[in-house]
Amino acid sequence: MLKNYFLIFFRNMARNKMYAAINVIGLAIGIASCILIYLFVQHELSYDRYFSKHDRIYRVVNDLIVEDEVEKASITHAALAPTLAADYPEIEATTRMLNRNKQVLRQDNMAITIDNVFWVDSNYFQLFDYQLLEGDPKTALMEPNTMVITEQVASRFFDNPMDAMHTTLQIGTQSYKVTGIFKAVDAAHMKPEALTSFNTIPGEVRQSMAGNWFSTNSYTYVLFREGTNAAAFSAKLPEFVKRRITPIRESQTTERVELHLQALPAIHLNSDYLWEAFPVGNKSYIYIFSIVGIFILLIASINYMNLATARSAKRAKEVGMRKVVGANRSQLVLQFLSESIMLTLLAVVIALVLVELMLPTFNSLAEKNISSTYFLDAGFMGMLLAIGIFIGLVAGSYPAFVLSHFKPADIIKAGKTPAGGGALLRKSLVVIQFTISLVLIIGTVVVYSQMHYLKNQDLGFTKEQVLVIDIPSGDSTLVSKMPVMKAELLQNRNITSATTSVMIPGESTGVIIFAVERGNEMAEKTMNSIWVDYEFLELMDIEMKEGRGFSKEMRTDLENGFILNEAAVQALGWQDPVGKRIGFSDTTSGKVVGVVRNFNYKSLHSEIEPLVIMLAPENSGYLMARMTPGNISETISHVEDTWQRLAPSHPMEYFFLDDSFNEQYRAEEKMLAIFGYFALLTIIIACMGLFGLASFMAEQRTREIGIRKVLGSSTSQIVVLLTKDFALLVLLAILLACPIAWYGMQLWLQDFAYRTPISIWIFVASGIVALALAIFTVSFKAARAAMSDPVLALRTE
Repeated sequence: MLKNYFLIFFRNMARNKMYAAINVIGLAIGIASCILIYLFVQHELSYDRYFSKHDRIYRVVNDLIVEDEVEKASITHAALAPTLAADYPEIEATTRMLNRNKQVLRQDNMAITIDNVFWVDSNYFQLFDYQLLEGDPKTALMEPNTMVITEQVASRFFDNPMDAMHTTLQIGTQSYKVTGIFKAVDAAHMKPEALTSFNTIPGEVRQSMAGNWFSTNSYTYVLFREGTNAAAFSAKLPEFVKRRITPIRESQTTERVELHLQALPAIHLNSDYLWEAFPVGNKSYIYIFSIVGIFILLIASINYMNLATARSAKRAKEVGMRKVVGANRSQLVLQFLSESIMLTLLAVVIALVLVELMLPTFNSLAEKNISSTYFLDAGFMGMLLAIGIFIGLVAGSYPAFVLSHFKPADIIKAGKTPAGGGALLRKSLVVIQFTISLVLIIGTVVVYSQMHYLKNQDLGFTKEQVLVIDIPSGDSTLVSKMPVMKAELLQNRNITSATTSVMIPGESTGVIIFAVERGNEMAEKTMNSIWVDYEFLELMDIEMKEGRGFSKEMRTDLENGFILNEAAVQALGWQDPVGKRIGFSDTTSGKVVGVVRNFNYKSLHSEIEPLVIMLAPENSGYLMARMTPGNISETISHVEDTWQRLAPSHPMEYFFLDDSFNEQYRAEEKMLAIFGYFALLTIIIACMGLFGLASFMAEQRTREIGIRKVLGSSTSQIVVLLTKDFALLVLLAILLACPIAWYGMQLWLQDFAYRTPISIWIFVASGIVALALAIFTVSFKAARAAMSDPVLALRTE
């Protein structure tokens, strides 16, 4: 019997090639898209689960509170980790990571720049069990001046990465022995490229850290013993703060500290803390893409169900004849369901092939490194098989249970299904399809509009034509050469100004508790802060509102001069801010020398916050040069020659400020690209289904078309007749999709402090595009039917 079912299945496929192709290809594309989204979501949810003890590792974060203002910091006091380990026996181990940021690694005459270098405790690998290709994880970071690097970093020095073992690398004037080589983990919230021993830090500095409960600079992780209740331990943290931290801090500051735990696997998608070393994910995108995946699979399944119910009417006589020759209902049900399941499983196989072909492009769009090892996941393959069978059962249920129920005499006499072939069901499914497609299209347009709005918003400074060069930290000799470097750069007529700064717009700022004048007393106020050179405000085209900028003629500016933005003045409630006292404590206060107009030094996700600008002409942040448009390559060559002459031991790493600032919206741009492709797929799949239905309807009305042509109907009249029903369905879908899309995009835009209005033209244009595509799809087939020979049509039975 199974052999017979297979024969019938392949005969029907061969007899109805176009419908079979639409069904299989549409369903395969939908399933492939769903698989890609599943792999993306699974990758995002897998962060830090590589580490075998991930369920017992927690990160300690802190809230710094002054009055009613809270700064949520991912970094904590360096003293916290060893103190927690000493105080609580339920903690098996603690470890710290101190970010050294970007560094230049040198060996002999070769130098490379790596982005992510950290000081770490010697027990780091006790918590984070990376695969060490060389070295002993227990001792690799125990001795001073030791370093563990990734395989990728080692390969930049040696053809065989393992040859890096026991060699010596330099950072600045410090030499490090390579005592381990580890394999990087892509799905981890921290992605170090080089780890240097914490014991390398001079003893007196480490001793100072051990008692410092003011400065926050360390990422702190705790490993609980088996069976420890993390929630119960978290309840002990207020007592710990009161006993260990508050007595030391309360005599010098009114700032309060609250400590919290973050489960290691939850950090990537659930962190809203400042100063993360690496970009974190966005949990809302997991929900969005999961919904999109379900939508695409639903649209593809609707196509299949629509064509299955439509084509089932053509098999009514077959059902009647089979019943006449003795087939019972259960056999007919089994036949139709098995045919439907075989078709969906064929689509699943093709979908897997499509996934393999599309995965490299998808990885590039999503900036992920997702591999095709899902083939080895029995659970996933089982789920995929179950989805295929489920779609087959649902799509095959109409012909299986409805047609098999009819009496053979009724079917043979009528020549059609008495119930009319499920026309209402098909129309409803078409409306659902296009509603979903339109929601995705409108969403894509809104995301694009928001990205365009962000990139063209007036930021309060000019980010274009600014070349930014990294100044490697830890090399005081190089930092001392910056005045000469700036003077040399200005020799080029295409460079109008040059300056240095600890940070650039778009990066995280420092947060400092300032002592500010309030009446006749000094009060504390937490504000963002940046350190800049004399020329910073001029180079960035930041407008002064009151007072003056920093001046080399005013020696007091170096230690006692402060510039505020308008938001800071407003937060402090000052009417005449210039000359007001401000400093780091009551005894070291300076004066406000000027106020600048608000500028967006952070991303447009957030409102402009209070900012204090301070003078630090010698720093190890960035060297910036504003260039005139044109001759860019010539100007960069001049900069490179100057750098090579004055800093030959450091490779020049540069970028443009506008590119760097726009990097803040990389997550949204990735979403836009992926969202756009999937929206396009939904409309393609929906139109494929519409084409199949139009073909079926034209086939069903062949005699009617022939009669109308004989009676004088024109081709255009027949095309309108065949397309108007579908056009009405798409119009109904537009009416349903618009409020759904508007509500969803309003929720998404709430993540931005500055957002584009959702104008009516977006809905109108999206609706017109969808309607035009639907009419074109249907009219193409309708026109062919209308232009056919009426004599042939009238012969059709």
